[in-house]
Amino acid sequence: MKHTLIFETKVPCSVKTLFDFHADTNNLPLITPKDTTVEILKLESPLKEGNEAVLRIKKGWLAFTWELTFEKVEYPNIIVDVATRSPFKTFRHEHHFIEVDAAHSILRDVVTFSLPLEPLSFIAVWFAKRDMQKMFAYRHAQTLKYLSQEIQDLRASKAP
Repeated sequence: MKHTLIFETKVPCSVKTLFDFHADTNNLPLITPKDTTVEILKLESPLKEGNEAVLRIKKGWLAFTWELTFEKVEYPNIIVDVATRSPFKTFRHEHHFIEVDAAHSILRDVVTFSLPLEPLSFIAVWFAKRDMQKMFAYRHAQTLKYLSQEIQDLRASKAP
């Protein structure tokens, strides 16, 4: 059974700035919760369709290797990555960057997943959803924090 979660935040920056922030892997540690470490073992760049990534993700005493393929990359509107190896049976993450106006955008993450051994793993679905809700709340708050600060710094540097 597939489960879908949607997370959305309005960010005070252009859609290009928002896309560039998420496409830059140097920003991954900035938006990763403190109880999680992500080590990039492989990442092809520049980011484009068909690229692959290998991540080592550790949370608490659990560690997993994730292998991802970037299924869709359309600058500056969408990045879609699909796990080809992960703790999930299926995992698809769509990053949507939606222009509101020249100075505001919406970050929308759509995550669709299924667990191995469903329906036997139905109890674990609640835990997976709760963990993703916490993680994406953090990611969105950090994105908002860093991009809001970047815009403020840019405005301050242009002040007379």
